[in-house]
Amino acid sequence: MVNKKKTNVDRKDTVKWTERWDDLFVDALVLQQSMGNRIDKNFTTKAYDNTVKELREKIGKPFEKGHLKNRLKTLKHNFHECYDIFKDMNGFTWSPETKMWNAKPEVWKALIKAKPDAIKWMTTPISNYNKLLLLFAKRRENAKGLKMDAHRGSASGNEGLCDDINQVMSQNEITLNLEDLNGMNGGTNQLPPPVESNSQSDSRPPSQSATSLKGKKRKAPRDEFERNIYQKKKDVFEREFESIREAILDVAQAIREGNVIAERGRPRVYTEQEVFTELVKIGVDVHLRYKAYTFLVANAGRVRAFFGCPAEERKELLLHMMHSPPEES
Repeated sequence: MVNKKKTNVDRKDTVKWTERWDDLFVDALVLQQSMGNRIDKNFTTKAYDNTVKELREKIGKPFEKGHLKNRLKTLKHNFHECYDIFKDMNGFTWSPETKMWNAKPEVWKALIKAKPDAIKWMTTPISNYNKLLLLFAKRRENAKGLKMDAHRGSASGNEGLCDDINQVMSQNEITLNLEDLNGMNGGTNQLPPPVESNSQSDSRPPSQSATSLKGKKRKAPRDEFERNIYQKKKDVFEREFESIREAILDVAQAIREGNVIAERGRPRVYTEQEVFTELVKIGVDVHLRYKAYTFLVANAGRVRAFFGCPAEERKELLLHMMHSPPEES
């Protein structure tokens, strides 16, 4: 009886979300955030109450606050995955029509080689990514910033590699050279001589002529041997440093050229913050502002058309687009 009752409760609390429900839920969250019903990273009780009421009216389902919190966790988790993978990645665009990440095959191949988890997003859509940016991007950056402060001094991911390459490019040389290696050896080009044991079997001091003769016989071969060892090690170090230097310069050049090509073919992308700020700037009434905001950010083409219009005519264009009948596909 206990197990059966628990199963019934679980089924009652389980809600299978549809894409339309997600759209309405995310729009409601954006509205609540713009109204100030969010403190730091947490939505207030008022925000949840308003959203529950709105979803019940529009969808006709008995939503509860717990349903919204659980769905919000899922949306945030999916966004964080995409954001951490695709942020600052040239060659990738998110399509509001297909809800998918788009890139050339060779670009996908390079990304998956560096980040194997990215293969999931070749076939998995993520809806409302442009609005999720408005909800979670700033807080994600703050959280990652705190994490980096806690682990300052350790390089990670693409940033560490790029920083190393940029530093090499700015210096245009390997700063650690053979003089540094020599300095580590006390400023001398010779290896430290081996320690020889002193024999005390003969208590009689040798004559000066005998000592000088023996020293001359041993010194010349040992000096020659040490010079040969040092020269061989020096040659190895020079070859290794030159190979490393050339490899890093080649990678840096390839990355720089790739970035230039990607930037040339990349259209200007306006953020949700820029859209909302512009609506306020051109004087859209408060009661119409939220509707105009969601209307624009739902379609990247509308945003481009809006900002492509002269500033003094944007308000009139916006009203014209909002009251025009939808285009037939």
